[in-house]
Amino acid sequence: MTSSSPAAAQAPPAEPTASELAEGTIEVDNDADSSYSSGLTHVTDSTSLRSSILSYKWENGRRYHAFEDGAYWGPNDDRQQDAEDLMHEMYRIVLDGRLYEAPIGDNVQSVLDVGCGTGIWAINFADQHPSAEVIGVDLSPIQPNFVPPNCRFEVDDINKDWTYPENKFDFVHVRAMTGCIPDWTEFYKKAFKHLKPGGWVEHVELWGIAKSDDGSLKEDSPYRKWVEVFEKIGAALGKPFFLADKDADFIRAAGFTGVVERRIKMPIGPWPKDKRLKNWGLWNRQFLLEGLEGFSIRGLTGLLGWTYEEAQVFLVEVRNELKNTSVHAYGDLTVIYGQKPKE
Repeated sequence: MTSSSPAAAQAPPAEPTASELAEGTIEVDNDADSSYSSGLTHVTDSTSLRSSILSYKWENGRRYHAFEDGAYWGPNDDRQQDAEDLMHEMYRIVLDGRLYEAPIGDNVQSVLDVGCGTGIWAINFADQHPSAEVIGVDLSPIQPNFVPPNCRFEVDDINKDWTYPENKFDFVHVRAMTGCIPDWTEFYKKAFKHLKPGGWVEHVELWGIAKSDDGSLKEDSPYRKWVEVFEKIGAALGKPFFLADKDADFIRAAGFTGVVERRIKMPIGPWPKDKRLKNWGLWNRQFLLEGLEGFSIRGLTGLLGWTYEEAQVFLVEVRNELKNTSVHAYGDLTVIYGQKPKE
């Protein structure tokens, strides 16, 4: 799938940008549109290579990381990796083909990608910035073997003390880490400590609270129950999921300045009238459909005590609502970045 091009600037001046459309009230499309109907990586000294890292754990037919078992709630199997890579392309489309929005300049030398997952962002960044050393860190060694020479991956838990030198990185990139951090201010303080003066941190997150502007999202909606469920899972883990309104404040509290926050409405499904937002909604819905079970099955059964059958019934209800175009729901995608003051 080709990502958006800067050539979009050639559109008629009177037409609002996709970002402007997404930040305001999204117009519903009342006219059905047929075209929218339906291996082991390098492990560094920061953690020892022991059999427990690769002895994956299986639950309910899904595979989970073994290193620091339970520290992360999602699986790392091929199904979930496909969903993560789809999410990466979705972000690229929404951000007009960019990998980041922070004004990091052209001379970045050292970059850390926190919770790198499949490694796709780190690999793309390394390709675009061949002079930069790019490190991706994750609990699972699921990244490919063949990567750019300036990119490498480590297995580690970023909630523990970081083993990198202070003032090392020019850029710390964080994405899709909701429900993974017990204290976001403390996390950002770590990033601050290990960034060079003048370095940047950026956090991109699609938060899980569905909303609607026209009342089509009912109080008994499975989307509403989804939020209740994940509030309980977050409490059990000690790692909250829904912090969109506070994230920028956490970055400021850690010492960063010039903090910029951009909030984008991400439709769920192809219900918007605008073709670009309709496309975003299709990508978002497909991402949620592919990742839905992986996001929730372990938390529902292992933490909340649901049976496997009860969990599957609930997931069927959520999938049905995802496919219901009469529900004009959207979620918030936030892009927030800040700078460590220069000396």
